[in-house]
Amino acid sequence: MRGAALVALVVLGLAACSRAPAPPAPLVPGLAKALPGLAEVRLEQGDTTLVFERQGEAWRIRDAAWRADRRWLQPLLLGLANARCDAPRTADPARFARIGVAWPAAAEVSTDGAFARPTGRLRFSVDGREVAVIVGFPQARGGTFVRVEGAAHSCLSAATLRLPARTSEWFDPQLWQVPIEQVATVVVEDPGQPALRLVRGDGGFRPEGALIALTPDADALASALAAPRQLDLRAAGDAEPERVLRLAGEGGVAYALALWRDGEATWARVLEAPEDASVWYRGREFRLPTNVAEPLWAARGTLGGT
Repeated sequence: MRGAALVALVVLGLAACSRAPAPPAPLVPGLAKALPGLAEVRLEQGDTTLVFERQGEAWRIRDAAWRADRRWLQPLLLGLANARCDAPRTADPARFARIGVAWPAAAEVSTDGAFARPTGRLRFSVDGREVAVIVGFPQARGGTFVRVEGAAHSCLSAATLRLPARTSEWFDPQLWQVPIEQVATVVVEDPGQPALRLVRGDGGFRPEGALIALTPDADALASALAAPRQLDLRAAGDAEPERVLRLAGEGGVAYALALWRDGEATWARVLEAPEDASVWYRGREFRLPTNVAEPLWAARGTLGGT
């Protein structure tokens, strides 16, 4: 009996030793459950503060009357909801700046040309309590340094938590998007010249009255105008347009975009848009990326016009 009891004690001891350690605690307890109903997130990055407000399945930027780019915001929120404190790090505030979790953020001086490592502070409400999280530097071997204000220490989380290098990248780059198959006509208006009307045909877009499209430039222009993107936005000035492009689609959808050059940059102002979308563009002008601007500036001759 004594031998059997000893064997039982050994087995129990081995079982206790073989138990896996408890997984790390969630970085923000309750956030995963609260995320679908999260209504507001406040971001501080550099000298800028942005407030994101949920609108159905989308997010808008308060006071900017613009949509947030879900390609940045959605992965960040999902990452935070699933993040754990996988490895505790310093609790000394004097060392927070070394891993990017000091707030206000310390200016980082790079002497080796290292890539930008933007940091930021996010605030939101979980179960009625205010939470502030500082997203610090990415770890070279994966993961992100992060700190929840009020926690005993900072953390290295295995989660990928990334912020854009420029706050302008939080703004959705898409001005609008019309399926190209729903675009009926595009009109090109250049100062001092007759309007050039491009219509859809079996071989793509071509000048009205032409039998075939002679080059792919008309198609490229129509595609760029159907889904233009922006790199930056600012208050509208009084620059004179150097070209106006008009798009007409199915169901009466209509957009008009005025273009001009400012040095090497192309800026645009929306002259016409559907009524429910016009608030997004009012009083603003937008800098277009090169791969959008170039087809929009196609010479009339290459479009099949004169």
